[in-house]
Amino acid sequence: MYNRKAVKCYEGGRLFQQNGKLSGAERAYKKALKINPDFIEAHNELGNVFLDRGRYKEAFNSFRKALKLRPGHPMLLTNLGNVLQVQGELDKAIGWFNKAIEKDPKFVGAHNNLGNALRDLGRFREAVNSYRRALQINPELADTYYNLGALLIELGEVEDAVENYNKAIEINPRHKEAYDGLGNALSDQGEIDKAITAYRQAIEIDPRHKEAYYGLANALSAQGEMVKAIATYRKTIENNPRHKEAYIGLANALSDYGEIDEAFASYRKAIEINPGHAEVYRSLSRNKKFFEYDDDIRAMESLYVSESLPDAQKMHLAFGLGKAYEDLGEYEKSMQFILQATSLKRASFDYSISEAEDLFNNIKHTFSSEFFSDRRGLGSSDETPIFILGMPRSGTSLVEQILASHPEVFGAGELNDISVLTQKINSPREFPRSVYDLNSGALEEFGNRYIARIRKYSESSKYITDKMPQNFLYIGLIRTILPNARVICCIRDPMDNCLSLFKNYFIKAHYYTYDMTELGQYYNLYLDLMEHWRKTLTGLIYDQSYESLVADQEDQIRKLLDYCHLPWDDACLEFYKIRRNVRTASNAQVRRPIYKDSIKLWKRYEKQLEPLRAEIYG
Repeated sequence: MYNRKAVKCYEGGRLFQQNGKLSGAERAYKKALKINPDFIEAHNELGNVFLDRGRYKEAFNSFRKALKLRPGHPMLLTNLGNVLQVQGELDKAIGWFNKAIEKDPKFVGAHNNLGNALRDLGRFREAVNSYRRALQINPELADTYYNLGALLIELGEVEDAVENYNKAIEINPRHKEAYDGLGNALSDQGEIDKAITAYRQAIEIDPRHKEAYYGLANALSAQGEMVKAIATYRKTIENNPRHKEAYIGLANALSDYGEIDEAFASYRKAIEINPGHAEVYRSLSRNKKFFEYDDDIRAMESLYVSESLPDAQKMHLAFGLGKAYEDLGEYEKSMQFILQATSLKRASFDYSISEAEDLFNNIKHTFSSEFFSDRRGLGSSDETPIFILGMPRSGTSLVEQILASHPEVFGAGELNDISVLTQKINSPREFPRSVYDLNSGALEEFGNRYIARIRKYSESSKYITDKMPQNFLYIGLIRTILPNARVICCIRDPMDNCLSLFKNYFIKAHYYTYDMTELGQYYNLYLDLMEHWRKTLTGLIYDQSYESLVADQEDQIRKLLDYCHLPWDDACLEFYKIRRNVRTASNAQVRRPIYKDSIKLWKRYEKQLEPLRAEIYG
């Protein structure tokens, strides 16, 4: 039994601690220990106070004293691990967590915290197992479901992440972090409306929850609500003036919306907060036209030669410098940086072109002439969509900008709705073979579901464009569920197209673009698939040559509008004047009149591009 006065001091310390008054709690616990030096609980709580105040050595000593009084106690062993984890000594922390689990295999705190440490070490699968063990012991741990959800996002297992975030919210309906995480996961799934709802629920719980505002801004931007997105980025910055990612998001949104000067100011604010943030320089370089060797190039080069710079940051700078030196006409130096950038990027992930080969072959086998003859006349009859597709960097943004200038057309940008729909097919088989399980009613339903998804962008426009380039993979599905949709395939000189892919950084996917041989192989797979579509779907696809559009703008636009059953409108000739969101690497180009700078640009790099040319032309 402890001394009554010591117990009273301890209870006072707990009250201080619960109210966030850590200095008062520290004094109270020390008084209790002066009276009763063997007061285990006081040693433990004093350790927690020291931990919260960042006094890690004192925290560790307090927990050790408690452990000497009660050897092998799993909570005390776990607390010692917590101190080491906060200090970044993860391997040592894991040792203490494992000791706690040895003493009590059902101590959930140790399993959960072991998961956190393993996650921080990048041992994601082991971390998942630790979280799952904790939940097997106690299925009511909202924080553990949240931790598991966040880790599953890192592993790309988005559906499972959504499930775990929802479980966290079910247990604790005011878990703002779980709503925020749910918003991130739903955004990854392309469920932008639901993501926006989740972010707003997090903000309702905590009106100053800066990460929820940041996620909401990203979602609004993805939805094309640029005015609202820009305002929400600014609200994020208001809540946290040093939120550099919000400044970058704001800059990107302003750039996509055509407010280039304001975008530059926001990029520079992000650089001011973190002068070593290489990714900002890459974005700045993408949007800036360089006319001379200036301070931005000097800053990028200075960072680039830093010995302590991680490869990921060096990669961003190399892309930025490659763009800058191309602007200056120093093509050899430009390509040196581009080769460095692509080499670093390619080394950062596993990829095999055989995956693409298997997918393309499966698509051709599935969507045969017999497949279409058996399904003629099915699907939704709606004529709203205009699909603009082809290889990325083939002119899709330009074509959409021209069409979106027409008063009867709304340009919705790059939508992943078709890809999302393939994941919703109720079949044990993966796409493309899953389409065999769609009956006539399902085909019409999927077509109508797609129309409902895109109508949220515009209720009144006669036509809505979807310019996701990768929809060339889904032309067969598009024809099956939306037989009256218009399909425009953008075509560009293969070498110019592939050079543009090779010298640009892509946030997601396009893993084939960072190696010339793989890029050439993928491009040939694309050509082969497009030839398959033209043979099996005669007359469905309208081919728009980038070079022809540049050479004879008015004639080509007239033909394009005729294909889309649109009357002539002079606004289409002045497409660069329209204010709209353009979320692609071409956002700067489509805001000026058609130019010829990029025609045969590959000739400037002909010697360095020989591996690519050899792969494409044999």
